[in-house]
Amino acid sequence: MLARAVLQGFPVGDPGLPLSRWTILVPNRRSARALEQLFLQESGKRALILPRIKPIGDIDEDMLADSLPEEGVPDAVSKTDHLHAVLDCVVRWARANPDQELARDVNASGAQAFALTQSLQDLINQFETEDAEAAKLKAVYDLDLAGHRQNILTLLSIVIEDVPQLLQKSGFMGGAARRNQMIRLEAQRIAARRLKGPVIAAGSTGTNPATRDLLKTIAHDPMGAVILPGLDLTLEDEGWNALTPEHPQFAMAVLLQHLGLKRGDVQVLGSPQGKRSWLVNEALRPAAVADRWVTTLAGRAGDVRQGLAGVELVEAADRQQEAEVIALRLRQHVERSKGKAALITPDRDLATRVKVAARRWNMEIDDSAGEPLIHKGRAALLALLLRAVEDRFSAMSLFALLHHKDCHFGKSRADHLRAVRHLEIAAFRGMPESEGLAALAERLMTRQAQLPKDPFAHPLLKAMTAEDWSATITLALSLHSILSPLQDGLQHSLHDHVRRLLEALNALSPPDAATTPDDQAFLDVMTALQQGSKWHPVDTLSRAQHSILHALARETLRPPLREEAQLAIYGLAEARLVDVELAILGGLAESAWPEHPDSGPWLNRPMRDSVGLQQPERDIGLTAHDFTQAFGHAHVMLTWPKRMGGAPAIPSRWVQRLQAVMRTVGMEPKDELSQALPQLAARLDAPNIFKPVRRPQVRTPIDVRPTAFSVTRIEKLLRDSYWIYAHNILKLDPLDEMGGDIDASLRGTLVHDALQRWTSEVPHVPAGDRLQLLLSKGQEVFRPYLDMPEVARFWWPRFVRMASEFIAGNDVLTAETINILTELSGGHDFDVEGVPHRLTARADRMDVGRNGLVRIIDYKTGSLPTPKQVTSGFAPQLTLEAALVLRGGFKGLHAKGVEDVMYIGVGGGKSGVAFKGLAGEKSDVTVEAERAFSGMVRLLAAFQIPSTVYIPVHNPAMSDDDSDYDHLSRRLEWQQAGQTP
Repeated sequence: MLARAVLQGFPVGDPGLPLSRWTILVPNRRSARALEQLFLQESGKRALILPRIKPIGDIDEDMLADSLPEEGVPDAVSKTDHLHAVLDCVVRWARANPDQELARDVNASGAQAFALTQSLQDLINQFETEDAEAAKLKAVYDLDLAGHRQNILTLLSIVIEDVPQLLQKSGFMGGAARRNQMIRLEAQRIAARRLKGPVIAAGSTGTNPATRDLLKTIAHDPMGAVILPGLDLTLEDEGWNALTPEHPQFAMAVLLQHLGLKRGDVQVLGSPQGKRSWLVNEALRPAAVADRWVTTLAGRAGDVRQGLAGVELVEAADRQQEAEVIALRLRQHVERSKGKAALITPDRDLATRVKVAARRWNMEIDDSAGEPLIHKGRAALLALLLRAVEDRFSAMSLFALLHHKDCHFGKSRADHLRAVRHLEIAAFRGMPESEGLAALAERLMTRQAQLPKDPFAHPLLKAMTAEDWSATITLALSLHSILSPLQDGLQHSLHDHVRRLLEALNALSPPDAATTPDDQAFLDVMTALQQGSKWHPVDTLSRAQHSILHALARETLRPPLREEAQLAIYGLAEARLVDVELAILGGLAESAWPEHPDSGPWLNRPMRDSVGLQQPERDIGLTAHDFTQAFGHAHVMLTWPKRMGGAPAIPSRWVQRLQAVMRTVGMEPKDELSQALPQLAARLDAPNIFKPVRRPQVRTPIDVRPTAFSVTRIEKLLRDSYWIYAHNILKLDPLDEMGGDIDASLRGTLVHDALQRWTSEVPHVPAGDRLQLLLSKGQEVFRPYLDMPEVARFWWPRFVRMASEFIAGNDVLTAETINILTELSGGHDFDVEGVPHRLTARADRMDVGRNGLVRIIDYKTGSLPTPKQVTSGFAPQLTLEAALVLRGGFKGLHAKGVEDVMYIGVGGGKSGVAFKGLAGEKSDVTVEAERAFSGMVRLLAAFQIPSTVYIPVHNPAMSDDDSDYDHLSRRLEWQQAGQTP
């Protein structure tokens, strides 16, 4: 509409005046870009010189030469340098006040310091933008006598007073302050009639004082015009006088008052408001006069329906379905019309989801917001590098870094990935995080040397050739050489940090001769960081990385202008000046559109009033105004999700107001919801035929079935025979966990090892030294892992807590013991259906008593089997070991029989140390041992029958037990499909 009016000579009524004489001021660059496209469309894309279209505040200094003060106007410091200057003040304050709680947080955490700095920068920008009086801060804080408030005041004073002075000494000023000054100089130039042509301000609501002054000047210029977007000329005076900051017309009311005008002085540009504008203004009428719906809506059900003509209301199940619904609607539009369609939303997450969903049909959407640089190319690689440094080069962080597409060390991609794969198998999997980067190559060489002697080595390790080992060790040495300089932990300038990071990055990914736009943008950001290093505090890389990552994240890569694009995504300010055939207003949920008001951590609401800052509800009013504007397009679809982030979502207050109007005139909002697109979106990925996967039931030839079992493998065969199939028949060995995270098995190994070392030496030390001996052996075992937080903070304290209780209980247990044997191996051969079988065991501990009977003991760091599980045969480990003792299966053990089988719980948790023996349950251990052995024979006999199958999870009581082969058996799939045992 504006472009058409200007082409017809608005506001001077002279269509013959060259367009180059016009100056049009819009809210931002995205708005300027959109308006340029509209001029091209309205002109029929014929060649023409466009008006000067620029954002308010983006003033050409050359054109202000007559208005500039003699000393000129200082340059604006970049947003990044300004942020770093604030950070420097924060860090200096924290180091000078280490006794204050806030300072301790800043000194302890670089992330905390940076987050604090960002909030302070926002506060400074608000003061500068709104011409607020920073000098009143002290008086405001003096009203609150709390000590922590006074501490905060010292920080605020330093930041708000020192930062501008620091900038002034260096010949700079804050961006917002300079923008205000340039806007006021522009206003002076317009007032002096120096523009020599029409000047129009469009789309601005004049929320800032300087902007309002400029709009006032333009409004009173003979060749000027101010386009007041969406001004409600129908609201009665009582309602107009009751406007609050949350209302869409509040900013218009403030601006009109500043201009010295009334609504009656405003002329309508274009066609008068229709039923759609009436409906949205009526729905959003001020709360103080909302009771007038009873009269204003009486008998107007037809008008409401006319206002809703061309409006679709869609309630999606969740955020993803909302995106798919929007993509479907865009596809329908492309198929049915040649007009333009746009998604209008402040929700960038939703915008990204829509773009991804649209790729299903190869639809490209012109999104002028672009993508953050940090997600692209070398910037993304640097982000991974910084994460690896922060994680002290953990296995997971190195794995992610080495797999980035641009990381190759100058080698072919295939050779690099082969070496990375071998590094993962040989070092990353099972590598304790405490070993870090320095021990990587040494670990590989040690593992290669021990490989021929290791009967338990993984088959993938055995398959590595000498060439593979050489390439893998070379990769580890290269990593140490390239990355270790980043680990010094010393304080350096930001310039030095960036230089060293670029050196490491170039070694990881030697740059190509051809520079892509992404690479160039990355280099520009890094160069700017180095050039602005003087503003940043000297600090460690661990703390400086937050500044680097923030600079990469705020830099946006925008695609080139696509005039022919039929589909677009607009932000709220940009959408004010565009006219599309279909407007989709997406993300209409509370906390998204609008966002919850936040007064910030520094000033409460009364304080903001005292210093002249506007309340955060003003932003709600602005977004409400954008909603009313976008609602006026020819065809509109409003969408909102029922759930966001897994939690129930509330439709936007404006949607709720619209539904309230519908109910007032007798319409049921649920009946007006469009169901077709959500149903279609739900069916997009639904299979035509749903065939649940069945629980595997594997049958193998008898001659490949195992005949040698340990007592623990018998328990596996009993509970999860599929595990035996995968491990013993398919010969599939699971890989260690990435990074060697502490899990139950490793914790058990550490505790077992400590107890075994103690047991072997305890007969030779006095009774009073037994506890110290156990703690000493525990330290030997745990020491290599104490750099890992979970070990140092949980498992080692639990071991210490367990040790004294264990010693006390063990002294009672061994009062009649004459010999303690540990790690004793045994076995027994027997036939099952004429087929030779062998049972083996390795007992944790056997105590031989004075009576010649033996007590079999097994240490457990996890939960203990219950006596019922032991006697029922579901936990046959110790009873089978007892059966081996009775059959003389342990060489060197001379025992008359078995006195007891016992589990000792040594987890060190709340339950302490537990001694659970079968004899204490009034059970005959010999009888239970023979019962377990005969039960085992029957089980093995069943697996000599060809029809017997190997299935996962035999017993529902054990269905929560994880298996190394659950992914192979697709356990979650068949369990969720109802195929549980």
